[in-house]
Amino acid sequence: MKNRINKDLISNIEISEDMKTALYRNCIKGRSTADFAFRYSGLLSALIVVGVFVFTGIGASAAVLTVKARLENMSNEEYADYQYEVDNDTFVSVNEGESRALRDSEIRNIIRLEREYYDNNVYPENVLPHYETKNERSANELAYVEKDNLLYFPEDEMTDEQILQYIDHNAKKRYVNNQALIAEGIAPGVGMALESTPVVAGSRESEAVDEAKKIIKEFFKEDIDDSWIVLIDYFEEEQYEDEVVPAIYDIDIFQLGIGYGTQYTIRLYANDFTPAFINQNGYLETNDYKHYTKDEAEEYVEEGKAAMKKLLSDCFGFDEKNLTTIEYYFDEYSGNATPFINYRFMYNDQVVSVLYRIEDGKMVSYSLR
Repeated sequence: MKNRINKDLISNIEISEDMKTALYRNCIKGRSTADFAFRYSGLLSALIVVGVFVFTGIGASAAVLTVKARLENMSNEEYADYQYEVDNDTFVSVNEGESRALRDSEIRNIIRLEREYYDNNVYPENVLPHYETKNERSANELAYVEKDNLLYFPEDEMTDEQILQYIDHNAKKRYVNNQALIAEGIAPGVGMALESTPVVAGSRESEAVDEAKKIIKEFFKEDIDDSWIVLIDYFEEEQYEDEVVPAIYDIDIFQLGIGYGTQYTIRLYANDFTPAFINQNGYLETNDYKHYTKDEAEEYVEEGKAAMKKLLSDCFGFDEKNLTTIEYYFDEYSGNATPFINYRFMYNDQVVSVLYRIEDGKMVSYSLR
């Protein structure tokens, strides 16, 4: 079996232990079997995890079914082109297979046009060409070259038509990859579904989803409607050496196709729905806010510490007097600057970690362990 495990895993990127835990749990779920897209720019360490393209057809919108039909009705020649690309994709991360990094403005346009592609069936006028050699490619053309095994971007900024071709290309490549998985008897994980995890009204799982939506509304002012995909998994209590890991619900919430958009991950202890992990991440959450050098960020450390202690007291019931600061640190993003300050507090025998966004004073990540 050649290169059937996630084509989009990130390499050479620093992520927190809590994010690693979330990633490992996703792998346990079988979600690494196919195509979670880990998208990032430069040294971006916030992850956006998005999985798509197994079509159940159950309750799917007309727009989703139209996308499904588009992918299923590729010509034999086009399907073969994508099969070649899938079979030769040995890259660890997405951008290794692309001729240059996407520009910030292009990523914002991808976010905008992905909504048009998936929700309104706005497709490119032409399909992205596949060439055998680079010499066949014209200047400023978006195209895949078989000999180089690269997706070549135009030197100029991509037009809307080219961005739609790029979105369409990714959709088709993932679809072909999943068909190969299915043919080999490998069922892509539930995280690959276009549909939310079905839950029975009034069940414990349904209550957990409702609690996750309340948390997102409270902290991030986001209303989760039917356009969002909601995946929920349950993990039973486990014993690791001398440590008991309590039973939890993992809830991932995102919108279809948004490789650079917002995703929420909420982890709840199963016994009482106490949040163990709250995370908002994505390109806009990091790069649409001011970045600070370490010296600049240092000036906001005490302000951020006070704000996060108050939030932990007001929203989570921690007694501020018993919150002891263990450390704070800065992750380096593009240009050796960051929009965040990481804080770690000790509360009795528990470690509480918070990611504070400097510009707007918001918490974007919380974990308790």
